[in-house]
Amino acid sequence: MRTHDDGLILLAHRIPAQVTPVSEWLAEVADRVVLITSEEAGPGYAGQFGEVIPVADYSGSDTVIAHVDRLCAERTVSAVVHGTEDDILRLARARDRHGIAGLSGADALVFRDKHAMKAAVAAAVPTPRFLAPAGRADAEEFAERVGWPVVVKPRLGYGSRGVAVVHDVGELTAQLAGHDPDDVLIEAYLPGAVHHVDGFMREGEVLFALPSRYVNSCLSFADGESLGSAQLDEHDPLAERLVAFAERAVAALPPTGFTPFHLEVFLHEDTQELYFCEIGARLGGGHVYETLTLSTGVNPVELWFRDQAGVSCGELPVSRGTECYGWLLVPPRRGTLEEITDIPLPDSVVQCHLPDEVPAAHTAATASTDAVVSFVVRGTDNAAVEAALHACARWASDALRWSV
Repeated sequence: MRTHDDGLILLAHRIPAQVTPVSEWLAEVADRVVLITSEEAGPGYAGQFGEVIPVADYSGSDTVIAHVDRLCAERTVSAVVHGTEDDILRLARARDRHGIAGLSGADALVFRDKHAMKAAVAAAVPTPRFLAPAGRADAEEFAERVGWPVVVKPRLGYGSRGVAVVHDVGELTAQLAGHDPDDVLIEAYLPGAVHHVDGFMREGEVLFALPSRYVNSCLSFADGESLGSAQLDEHDPLAERLVAFAERAVAALPPTGFTPFHLEVFLHEDTQELYFCEIGARLGGGHVYETLTLSTGVNPVELWFRDQAGVSCGELPVSRGTECYGWLLVPPRRGTLEEITDIPLPDSVVQCHLPDEVPAAHTAATASTDAVVSFVVRGTDNAAVEAALHACARWASDALRWSV
């Protein structure tokens, strides 16, 4: 396989430059970078790289991969760099086709296909019973065996799109009808809080891990409720259990290069046992990126992109600071956001993201990360952060004025 040299660096990345200033992160090699990005983000990156290729329907079309394949055929490419969930698998397969070092298609699939990842870790950590059903009868038999409710989800989905808790045969039949038969997973429902562990892994080893607890759940957007997350205290016994759980899960998965991970874990409300939900070989959504950066003083995306591009970062130990951080996403409603009342923000807010234009029409959220307003907060400990998140939710309820 070709490894990092003086060849072209292909970067497929749809996030705008004001969020991810990639040209600063890859300044030493910017003239070798060809950026393939969305039409919306393209203008912000203009003139920053050797070439910028804007693409319409970035995530939903084959145009990104068509450009990757063309460039690999025409030029010497030393690295293919990705950063978001929708690019992981398709770019890994492109690396395989063109003999470029990096995450392979087979390994990437284990971090994207929820059936494959659960099968990989089931012997290492407790995992809810699961099935890739052969049809409706197979799914119904599974539900009767494990007990209602059950969870139906796409195997390759992300952002909680298409995930549903179903309570009877009628709901199950309706959910299965809305899924590709080859892209559906059914699993036992576990009551309790969901936690996530974010950090870095390499060659099956966890290099750094920081556990957090979700406020509400990743399905809250379906009910119009906010999704939040608060980092746990460093010496909380649950935090230590979650880190140990992450280490066992990562060791059971395909080894990767230096890669961020986002692991979600159920804490059963009755038994207090931890159960595997899913893991991604990428950063978590919401404002995990910002809270990790604030907590460690190190930008995790910059480290990851530089490593993929073959730019040395040196030995940069990552450790958390003394404060805890959290974030809150307030989902849009179906209607018009008429006004944002001028009410002082809670003192704990370190970042607040408001819409550019008001009034503005919105549709209801379709994914867990959809937000009309979002916050990043700081606190002395987990309890202070959770209190701050509730204060932000109250602020949003008071300040946002909607009409249907």
